Amino acid sequence: MSRRNGRQGSWIGAGVLIVVGVIGLLANFGLVERETLRQLWKLWPVIPLAIGVGMLMRRSPSRGDGSHPDAE
Repeated sequence: MSRRNGRQGSWIGAGVLIVVGVIGLLANFGLVERETLRQLWKLWPVIPLAIGVGMLMRRSPSRGDGSHPDAE
């Protein structure tokens, strides 16, 4: 793993923590109903799926735009 990918991973982790914290605060202040959060929680498998698709998209050598190092 290169240093660049490690930094990107830390940004993603920080972003996830910020979003979770904001959602928690909104729920505590009554701006988001807890039942709405329960319904959204059912969609949690979308998060790892999206991360995996993003990882595959970044590593895919066949983007079609000539950006691959072996493309001439």
